[in-house]
Amino acid sequence: MGDTISTLLFQPPNPSKLKEHKIVWLKTRRNKRVPGFYISYRRQGGVESCRSLTADEIRDSRPEEGITLLYSHANAEDLGSIYPWCKFLSKMLQVNLFAYDYAGYGMAADEGPPSEEDCYADIEAAYDYLRHSLRVPAQNIVLYGRSLGSGPSCYLATKTALESQSKPVKAHDDEAHEPVGGLILHAPFLSVYRVVIDPGCTLPGDKFVNIDLLPMIRSPTILIHGTSDQIVPFYHSERLFEAIPKDYQARPLYIEGMSHNNVHAQVRPMFVDRLTDFLRDHVWPHVVIRRRHVVSSSMVRKRFFKAVETGQVGNDEVPECEEVSDFDEESVEENRVALVQQ
Repeated sequence: MGDTISTLLFQPPNPSKLKEHKIVWLKTRRNKRVPGFYISYRRQGGVESCRSLTADEIRDSRPEEGITLLYSHANAEDLGSIYPWCKFLSKMLQVNLFAYDYAGYGMAADEGPPSEEDCYADIEAAYDYLRHSLRVPAQNIVLYGRSLGSGPSCYLATKTALESQSKPVKAHDDEAHEPVGGLILHAPFLSVYRVVIDPGCTLPGDKFVNIDLLPMIRSPTILIHGTSDQIVPFYHSERLFEAIPKDYQARPLYIEGMSHNNVHAQVRPMFVDRLTDFLRDHVWPHVVIRRRHVVSSSMVRKRFFKAVETGQVGNDEVPECEEVSDFDEESVEENRVALVQQ
């Protein structure tokens, strides 16, 4: 049964194309290379900017600011096919977004065959990139898993929750272990076996056993599911919701008549509104705001003339502007608004 389930579960499409200079390559703990892309959202002077960036552009875009969705896609998809949807999410929710491919999918097709263990390693590599390379705080990261992607997303949400309980959190510590800021599960399943037949318990060999992981999460969680889903029955989300600790349950979005693979145009406003409410009520209040303070030119001149008076520098030496990074952690709504409007 295990081989049959794996065949049904992992169905990589023919690889689609993306601009290779916009791809970020990640190395996983299982020695695989998987690609990802980053979409940056900014609003400055009333003008919105939502576009994919190169690796160098990402580092210069202040990725540690605001909310970043870490997107795990569904089966029979890859980065090329999900790009329009990811850009829609980034623009409408006003967030940054990082999406990655699973080993065996898309541009990582030669890293296959896909496996549950590789999916876990893949999302870990994506999360490590956000946390350590881009220095995005855990509270600013929201996991978004659609269908198959609910498996690695539940895994990582649980992993960060358990690590936060076992390791102390230090103030102003970029390496602090904290739960992720939120979890969005779109058309999730209880477990892979239970999509085919529900035995009433977890059987040996089952994969992506989300129902056993959700009781351990410590992040606000919202479920999205269509009542007419013929691939993952709607009751999967109802059961998963009951498994979430009450303190972390957000009001779910159950969309009447929606199927598994499409968020139709007529329901998109409802979809965006509910996710916006979720982020506003459960994530933005805890987002870490890191302000970069630049020393003013008048302050530089004042320091320069003081140095001249004390003989530390000569009159012909030109003072350079000095930039100081001062990380000030705050959790208030007005900072979020100011950040988005930059």
